[in-house]
Amino acid sequence: MKALSFLGASRYQTVTYVWEGSSHTTSLFPEALARIFSPKEVIVFVTKTARDYRPSEAEPTYTETLNQRLKGLIRFEDIPEGRSEAELWEIFDRVSGAVREGETVILDITHAFRSIPMIVFAVASYLRRTKNVNVERIVYGAFDAREPFRTPPQPQDRAPIFDLTPLLELMDWTGGAEALLKRGDAGLIADKMIAAHQTLWRTGTGTPARLKTLGQKLQDFSQALHLSRPREVMRTAHELLSLLEEARDEFQRWALPFALLAEQIRRELEPLAFAKPDALSRENLERQVGLVEYYLRKGLVVQAITLAREWVVSFVLLYGGKEEWRKGWLKHSNREEAEQALGAAAARRRGENAEPPEWFDRLSNKEELGELWNKLGNLRNDLAHCAMRENARSARAIEQDAQKISQELRKLLDSAPDIV
Repeated sequence: MKALSFLGASRYQTVTYVWEGSSHTTSLFPEALARIFSPKEVIVFVTKTARDYRPSEAEPTYTETLNQRLKGLIRFEDIPEGRSEAELWEIFDRVSGAVREGETVILDITHAFRSIPMIVFAVASYLRRTKNVNVERIVYGAFDAREPFRTPPQPQDRAPIFDLTPLLELMDWTGGAEALLKRGDAGLIADKMIAAHQTLWRTGTGTPARLKTLGQKLQDFSQALHLSRPREVMRTAHELLSLLEEARDEFQRWALPFALLAEQIRRELEPLAFAKPDALSRENLERQVGLVEYYLRKGLVVQAITLAREWVVSFVLLYGGKEEWRKGWLKHSNREEAEQALGAAAARRRGENAEPPEWFDRLSNKEELGELWNKLGNLRNDLAHCAMRENARSARAIEQDAQKISQELRKLLDSAPDIV
């Protein structure tokens, strides 16, 4: 493990830093860092001002003191003062550049000054994502939380070392929530939840019953969403709403970052949840239109068009007049019959010699259905063939057309008659 620390140009006073039964008495926290956490190397970042700073004329510089006390273990890296945006980026580069691919690090911000702590958290997040670095801990020697709190402090006054790593974890949880809210991707937040459950059981620090189940259900939801499985999406979203309520106490206790995000996630899932996705009904179709609109908001145009086409088939089966179609709306033969009727209506709209069956012509919105089927056919073909044809529409045009399709679905449903 490698430790990264900082020094400022301030007079540091001696106290006893304490961590989980271990302690070390010093005025310079990098020394306590080395003695308590036993890294193989301590890298201390210093500005020129900090490198040259002496507590008094008669005393050595802090860098000289640390070199003497941690000989062979410590080295110093120069950084700028951070007086400009360019210098802040240089600090970021030098700190992140001190860590190699796959290393384990502990980061210390005790003597960091001005904006350095914020840079440290940014570096930690960057290293985890780009160099597969294991950030073991981010620590802070809480001099101002010492007990007893005396002025001036005495060497035996005990200052706790705070573990700030959960704040980094919160950044991961927030990133996972952002992926769900922006793209419908629950994979990252589900992985965090499952990992939290497994860690609690493995270490014996907790016995959650639902965290893993909730994480797995989020994975199922995300997979169904991206593979265009609307019935599974609606069913899983419905189950997730119940699980979120049942697991509330668990993530309040053991996955607090998720507790802060749970209400947002519940609001995201609620419009998609439906308890009876296998029964064809107007409400089912309403939920599916909502899912098409959800897809479009997330930029999932392929899924939106795929579902929109199947929605039109389901619409025809619901309002086509046959009870057996409504009950058997998922049967291949029934869907094929509806598609053939739509195909004939679409051909007639194109001016071809084709006539849909009589039952189709009794539908009040037969012309709109034929026109919509033409549009969906063109869109689906363009998407399925990856624009590998002449006169293929641009991605922007495809998305604009898709937005219009969702409006037409909503208009069709709003004008549909009540089923007797």
